[in-house]
Amino acid sequence: MTASYKLYMLSRIKSLGTPTSELQEVYKTFILPTLMYASPAWSSSLTLTQRQKLERVQKRAYRIILGVEYSGYDHALTTLTLSRVSQRHGEALKKFGEILLSHPRNRHFLPPDALPPRHATRHRDRLEPLKAPRTDHYKNSPIPSIVHIINSM
Repeated sequence: MTASYKLYMLSRIKSLGTPTSELQEVYKTFILPTLMYASPAWSSSLTLTQRQKLERVQKRAYRIILGVEYSGYDHALTTLTLSRVSQRHGEALKKFGEILLSHPRNRHFLPPDALPPRHATRHRDRLEPLKAPRTDHYKNSPIPSIVHIINSM
């Protein structure tokens, strides 16, 4: 099912008098997984237009859930205590990178650890920075994004 059909189902469920809390659970159970499916693999290569389209789906769902109480997207985010889709994609990418780092069989996908600085008193685990990517395909792949996220922690 497409996201627009699921949003239609959400509006039909709302028309039956379903409370906001249950509508929020329907969103989390049926619509959000569609927006997040395999996001560590593709979220780093999204264009701005594609990111806006994903946010628009969530915005429409929040408008349906809140109904007349909806006064804006930021207000809906705080009211429903949820985060933006782009923020969720970043968190999923970070979690995937941490799993790659900790798993011995998959660790080779990421570059080796960087050497600690000579005069530092504290050393955070950092990955060796990647060389400049030769192609846009690699530049937009998840690996450089994961390295950037891990090094910024």
